[in-house]
Amino acid sequence: MGDHATAVHRRERAGTGAARLVVLLVACLLVLTGCSAIPTTGPVGVIEASDGEPDAVAPVFDPEGPAPGATPEQILRDFITAGTGASDGYSVARQFLSPELRATWQPEERIVLFRSDPRVEKRESEGVYQIQLETAGTVDARGVRTNTVVPATETLGVRMVQLDGEWRIDEIPDGIMLAQSSARDLLISHSLYFYSSNYRYWVPDARWFVRRTGVTARIVGAMLAGPAPYLQGSVTSAFPEGVTLARDSVPITSGRATVELSPEVLENATNLKLQQMNQQLQANLLDLNDVTSVEMASDQPIQLGPPAPDLIVPELTPDVGGEQVAVAEGELVRVRNGAVTGIEGLDSVGALDPRDPATSVSGSAYSFLDADRETLYITAPGSEARAVVRGSGLTKPSFDPENWVWTTRSAGGRSEVLAVPPGGTEANAAVLSAGWLGDRDVREFRIARDGSRALIVTDRGGVGEVLLAGITRSTEGVPQSLTTPLTLPTDGSIDTATWAGQSVIVASSVGAGEAIPVILHLDGDRESMAALDGVLGLSAGSDAEDTLYAEAGGTLYSRIGGSWVDEQLAVTDPAFPG
Repeated sequence: MGDHATAVHRRERAGTGAARLVVLLVACLLVLTGCSAIPTTGPVGVIEASDGEPDAVAPVFDPEGPAPGATPEQILRDFITAGTGASDGYSVARQFLSPELRATWQPEERIVLFRSDPRVEKRESEGVYQIQLETAGTVDARGVRTNTVVPATETLGVRMVQLDGEWRIDEIPDGIMLAQSSARDLLISHSLYFYSSNYRYWVPDARWFVRRTGVTARIVGAMLAGPAPYLQGSVTSAFPEGVTLARDSVPITSGRATVELSPEVLENATNLKLQQMNQQLQANLLDLNDVTSVEMASDQPIQLGPPAPDLIVPELTPDVGGEQVAVAEGELVRVRNGAVTGIEGLDSVGALDPRDPATSVSGSAYSFLDADRETLYITAPGSEARAVVRGSGLTKPSFDPENWVWTTRSAGGRSEVLAVPPGGTEANAAVLSAGWLGDRDVREFRIARDGSRALIVTDRGGVGEVLLAGITRSTEGVPQSLTTPLTLPTDGSIDTATWAGQSVIVASSVGAGEAIPVILHLDGDRESMAALDGVLGLSAGSDAEDTLYAEAGGTLYSRIGGSWVDEQLAVTDPAFPG
């Protein structure tokens, strides 16, 4: 992995860049068979970046052009290898194409990531071949990566022609093919950021880009094109639809990135809107290529005007603190720094046999289920517990930033998603449409701390799935629907999952046997943790390093580095706010 990609991952996983980003934003505001195996290796070289594009300096494959007299099979084998050379507009790969295709071929329209060596096979028709791939995933033209959840294959049709006695490719789908093992050398991951619907939080959108010169412009272009499909309707961009880059580069001089935009950016633009656009550019570019400031331009520098009084500086990683709510001796308790204490002012709920408690970020409200998971209660210091939802198979409650309480239940053989407004009951709860749930049985439903996304663990025919869906809301903030989800690939059985910050999810199987919890990054990376016997649940705060816990064997374990440490606390169902 290159220096830039490493920096991006460290920022997302450890949160160190989050603090720097907030400081920089505030500072800016203050200032303003018969088949043949295909090899996937080749010589390694270095592509030198142009001025202002240090992000593209990284080791890459340096493939060779077509060999004289090569067979069609050899041409196809070498063409796949040539797709690793992005320099000079993929000039080497284009040498394998006919002149007509060479002019129209779009190499980054679609990137297919494959596991084992592809195979090329001749078909019956003259000049017709096919390439067979065992796929690991794809990356589309916007950098959206879709991972293959189960082993899958893809077949690409190819037509070859002879030109001056040499075989060349005359028809092949746009795109390149990369070995999964090479992806980290050839691609970089970068999170785009969009506003939550209330402009209070940044919502990450993990993307992948080919490591080459011009990546900064491609990141800005992807941001202007809008969020990934599963986030559409649940997040917002400050930039009006139709705004594009006015040129194909983003010059970076002494840390200042100059983003030249099309004239639409100024249409009906208020000071507030322009400042929100500038904030969004900073969120997407600060820490990238050592960018320390951003200037917007459209023929000339855009003047932002005095700071708008209603401009909000969004939170990048909402802090939920270090305190958990849990159950001990039949009552709701607080867990912090290895100690268990009662909740001041909270009436006893022991008679209700509480399970699966949750608390709001402010700590002003609590929710829990009864032992049968058929009734959901809400309570607060100084108030009696209220039964607000009844049903079969209720999932543990989850608070969003506006104090709506979320759960799911079984209704007519299908899962139903409910959100209860502050002070409300089942009678005025929002029942969200999510037809894609189908016959899936929901095991876990957790709202992200930005309120824009839902983490869902489902059982579908005995197979656990980890899904990520966007939450659409009305202009008044009322939840309306869940978007078609993104599926996060996992190995083995998954029964429970929880958020650990904004871009990380921790998941595990549960039960009496040995479990190996796994850390899932939204960019597709996975980390297996140390094994633990008898895992019953997970809880995590703002990151997976310092605030990650597992309930197992009648006690609470904390993660310390690569190990689990017994906190010797007899609590059950711990949960951080949210």
